[in-house]
Amino acid sequence: MSDVYSSSSDCYQRLEFLGDAILDYLITKHLYEDPRQHSPGVLTDLRSALVNNTIFASLAVKYDYHKYFKAISPELFHVIDDFVQFQLEKNEMQGMDSELRRSEEDEEKEEDIEVPKAMGDIFESLAGAIYMDSRMSLETVWQVYYPMMRPLIEKFSANVPRSPVRELLEMEPETAKFSPAERTYDGKVRVTVEVVGKGKFKGVGRSYRIAKSAAARRALRSLKANQPQVQKN
Repeated sequence: MSDVYSSSSDCYQRLEFLGDAILDYLITKHLYEDPRQHSPGVLTDLRSALVNNTIFASLAVKYDYHKYFKAISPELFHVIDDFVQFQLEKNEMQGMDSELRRSEEDEEKEEDIEVPKAMGDIFESLAGAIYMDSRMSLETVWQVYYPMMRPLIEKFSANVPRSPVRELLEMEPETAKFSPAERTYDGKVRVTVEVVGKGKFKGVGRSYRIAKSAAARRALRSLKANQPQVQKN
């Protein structure tokens, strides 16, 4: 039984690896050939915004991939269920990092929604399976995936997303300082970013990167909310 499971798991991971590379190439190729002739910097930002676990997992939910999982752990089920409910309530997809921001009414919460890696992985593995089943036809993969990706490609091409950490460091290059990771009582990670003279902001997540992004996002919200007052003085 363990040999069968191991074999199935290895096959899935190989398809995921293949699908990840294929989608990266196809999306990058499409952006490069865009008649709008994006600059190298914009191409880099667009690729980062479109080729990541958040986008792939969000699309997997939109197209009901999660309904076909045969067996998952209780913990993963909880993470996926939270993510699915968040997606259904918000009915939107965001483009950076491995978390999604909460709504303004949840502002007091330090932790952002976690994006389950398994959802992004299954999106990639299906691309790998289509590639192999179509006798290695990249065109066939793109015929399936482009209709799913197109709305986001157009949306992000019109308004290129940036990661909250990068945006904060560009806004406050000298004064924004991130703390080392702290462990919370439940095993998660807390990160504090201090913007000298403007406050301290905390973020929590299952990894340092997620917590850092959550802290940066809270700092940006505060800084942007106070910008008009600063400009008037």
